[in-house]
Amino acid sequence: SLDNFYNFIEIALDKDLRELFQVQAIREISSLSSVTIDQLTQVFTFEIYELKGLKKSLGFTTRDGNFHLRLGHRKLLEHLLSLVHAKKAVSVKNRELSNNFIENDINKKLIELLKHQTPNLSDGYNVSILIPWIINIFQNLKTTKNKYSYDMHIQQFALLIYMLGGRNCYEFLRLNLSGSLPHISNMESLIRNQEMRMTESEFQFQLIKEHLKSNKCNYVFIAEDATSSICRIDYDATSNSFIGFSS
Repeated sequence: SLDNFYNFIEIALDKDLRELFQVQAIREISSLSSVTIDQLTQVFTFEIYELKGLKKSLGFTTRDGNFHLRLGHRKLLEHLLSLVHAKKAVSVKNRELSNNFIENDINKKLIELLKHQTPNLSDGYNVSILIPWIINIFQNLKTTKNKYSYDMHIQQFALLIYMLGGRNCYEFLRLNLSGSLPHISNMESLIRNQEMRMTESEFQFQLIKEHLKSNKCNYVFIAEDATSSICRIDYDATSNSFIGFSS
């Protein structure tokens, strides 16, 4: 409480300095880390009737109007401020050590995870996405959001999540795992550039060949469903052509 704080100031310093802290509305020790003695006593450079008694107790005023804090009071304040600054430095150092410890601990866990996954790395078709995904997240967290980047494997993984889980599932994961997945607009752009659109009478042999190779399959089976011809002609804006003609 405020009473406890001001009682501490009175015990550690003196009654007059306690009153000075009350006048300046200083209510906690941490606020002293950015305050100087001159700032504390600046109020005495003005002619304030209510502070005449306190001003006389704490220092002297010369003919030029400058206020000079008594040496004893100045030493007490200097000692208090030095303790506050030292405490802040220790706190910052401890925070840095804690962050370093957490980072080192995370690195150790990643190394253990990598060793566990190493046997699977020899098989090019059975590589876990977990390791590169975690590494990519940590790389993104070190930079600003507008500089997030994702390699091809992460983009393909994100595309699978978007296609299998849907838009809401994808957005839920992306918003709760910062830096893990590209923005949904990037996914939509990636889909448009994947050459996945099917166009009438157009066979994508190269894509079929790549798909067969990735699945180690040497045979293709084609069946016709004997769907009757639909007598309707439509304009396809993507291919800039009319479709629906019988062939």
